[in-house]
Amino acid sequence: MATTPSALPEAVLAAISAGKNIIRAYREHLGYAIEDVAVTSGLTVEEIELIETGHRFDKGYRDRLARALGLPEGTFGEESDIPDAA
Repeated sequence: MATTPSALPEAVLAAISAGKNIIRAYREHLGYAIEDVAVTSGLTVEEIELIETGHRFDKGYRDRLARALGLPEGTFGEESDIPDAA
């Protein structure tokens, strides 16, 4: 799997460029169903769906998702593409 200088896998970068949320792009790239991530992270399917559609949750939620996907904490930090919820 090739990576770019930003260390994001090319498939994730392509998905983000196509408009996908970074968390959803990683989850799909890694082949995880949303239900699997919910069990592993301790979040509900509904919470993950809200996060993946742009609602902002605190850093603890984003770090839990990162760990559930096998990524380092802080991967989905404040600078990610998660906009504030209305």
